[in-house]
Amino acid sequence: TLKEEEKQRRRELEQQLHRAQSMETIGLMAGGVAHDLNNILSGIVSYPDFLLLQLPKESSLRKPLITIKESGERAAQVVADLLAGAREIIDLNDLIDKFLASPELLKIKENYPAILIEKDLEVGLFNLSAAPGNLQKCLLNLILNAAEAINGPGRI
Repeated sequence: TLKEEEKQRRRELEQQLHRAQSMETIGLMAGGVAHDLNNILSGIVSYPDFLLLQLPKESSLRKPLITIKESGERAAQVVADLLAGAREIIDLNDLIDKFLASPELLKIKENYPAILIEKDLEVGLFNLSAAPGNLQKCLLNLILNAAEAINGPGRI
C-alpha cells in the first residue's frame, strides 16, 4: 500500500540521516586526533634539526637523526591529509601526468636507468573523490615495486 511505502521510505531516510550524522561525528573525532598528533609530531620533526646543527658533520648520529626527521615529516603529511579532509575531486589522468613529472619519479628513473616508464591513459574518465597525496603514494609504491622486481632492463 501507499502508506506502507511511505513508512518504508521514511525509515530509509532516517537511516541515511543517522549514517550521515555518524560520519560527521567520526570526522570531528578524527580531526581532533589529527590535531593532537600534529602537535606531537612537531617535536619529532624539529628536534632532529636542532641536534643536527650541533653535531659535527662526521658524527655517526647524523644519519639516524635524518631518518627520524624524514619519518616524522611523512607522518605529518598523513596527519595533514587527515586534517584537510584529504578528499578532493581529481582528474586521474592529470594526477598521473603530474606524478610522472615529479622528483620522486625522477629519482626512480635515476636509480633504475635500464627501465622505461610509459603511460597509456584512458580518455574521458569520470573524476574521483579521493586524497591526491594517497593516490600519489600508491603510484610511487607501484612503480618502485615494479622497478625493484625487474631484474635488468624492462618496461613499466
